[in-house]
Amino acid sequence: MGIPGEFPYDAGLHPAGYTTRLWTMRQLAGLQSAQSTNERFKYLLDMGETGLSLAFDLPTQLGLDPDDPAADGEVGRTGVSIATVDDLGAVFAGIPLDQVSVSFTINATAPMLLAMWIVVAEESGVDPAVLRGTLQNEMLKEFLARKAYIYDIDTSVRYALDVVEYCVRSLPGVNPISISGGHAREAGADAALEVACALASVDAYLGGMVDRGHAVDQVASRFSFIFGTDMELLKEAAKLRVARRRYAERMRHRWGATEARAMKLRCQVNTFGSALAYQEPLNNVIRATVQAIAAVLGGTQSLHVCSFDEAVQTPGPLGARIALRTQQILAHETDIARYADPLGGSHVVEGLVEELGKEVDDWLQRIEEHGGITAGIRSGWLEGEIEELAFQDPGPTVGVVDTAPSDSERGLLQAERHTTTGGRRDVVRPPCTAELDRLRADARAGRNVLPALIEAVRARATIGQLCAAMRPADGGPATPLS
Repeated sequence: MGIPGEFPYDAGLHPAGYTTRLWTMRQLAGLQSAQSTNERFKYLLDMGETGLSLAFDLPTQLGLDPDDPAADGEVGRTGVSIATVDDLGAVFAGIPLDQVSVSFTINATAPMLLAMWIVVAEESGVDPAVLRGTLQNEMLKEFLARKAYIYDIDTSVRYALDVVEYCVRSLPGVNPISISGGHAREAGADAALEVACALASVDAYLGGMVDRGHAVDQVASRFSFIFGTDMELLKEAAKLRVARRRYAERMRHRWGATEARAMKLRCQVNTFGSALAYQEPLNNVIRATVQAIAAVLGGTQSLHVCSFDEAVQTPGPLGARIALRTQQILAHETDIARYADPLGGSHVVEGLVEELGKEVDDWLQRIEEHGGITAGIRSGWLEGEIEELAFQDPGPTVGVVDTAPSDSERGLLQAERHTTTGGRRDVVRPPCTAELDRLRADARAGRNVLPALIEAVRARATIGQLCAAMRPADGGPATPLS
């Protein structure tokens, strides 16, 4: 095994591990309205959360205004509803954007939300150059796993690269993309394919930026990643070691990176929601704890722990608090963070790293034989492989039987449920014709859309107007909200 802080960084990115700096503790929040989300953010910050993580409803993810007929029944259901920059401003009201890191769980509309974040900062007196945080902005995994895309794959990736390019040039504290393996895993992939999907996606995004004339070290140093952890504690911890090692090796030998930061895989880990059960929901506290331990032993830089009630609803205050307290207890009441590499020297872990590494290499070779990850997605081959894996027997789950939840279970899960109809809400559309015309022209001319987006956002264009202006001239395919 390697040495913490030294290439290939399998033993950790920093020589001192967590002994000098803990992982960032984030809990995903997005509760229907901007006001309720703002209240949850302040609640979590008051309890010691060290980074914000914002979830959006499906209409916002798909670029639909909340009064669009296609959004009916979905407004505010899976996260906060954002139509204009004023909505995002209300989310962060009273929260100093120059003092807190924000993670945006947004993809197809990441360019629009980035523009809104910039304008919110400006209008609150904060220089956008000091903003800190991460944009998910990962479109390949949308086509592979989640399916929440607006435009065709080429246009979608192009706009994702516009975000990367703008951040590299203008926002030094923002990670412009969080390359995902975790979503493929939630869809059914195994641990090795989870890592392989992320590493293969690097080739697509980094290759696109190199084609635009950017240097490998400059771009790769701004990449971040998303993985998940499941119930095989040691294997999941070993998986993160494999991911860091393979990434460092590929960046040095495949891409010619020379700067250490460009070879260090920095990741956010989410405990897997697919491991949760609605029966006996308090058992989910133990499940999430095991997965959180795996993430910390594996050396994550940022962590989200699922709430016990997350199998059936947006987390209530109790669930969110227990999830955050889980992280804090691991950090401050155990010895897990006192050692730079607590698993170093374990023969079991070394064996798992070797085994998983070979499986990752096999998947990467197969992906390349199919023309790379984009071609593998286009052909349907990679999705088919994930579907095959998804049907493998996961083994028993304690407390889960094929019956409806008991009255006590149902009462526990619904005690703090947030009520929402998911119905439409009206949106004011001030005239911003000139700004939208410029955005449309830049989009169709192939220019980076962020400068025009920022101007249109300042003019209070809605997310629906922005998405319509950015649609390709031929209309381009889009997914319905269903």
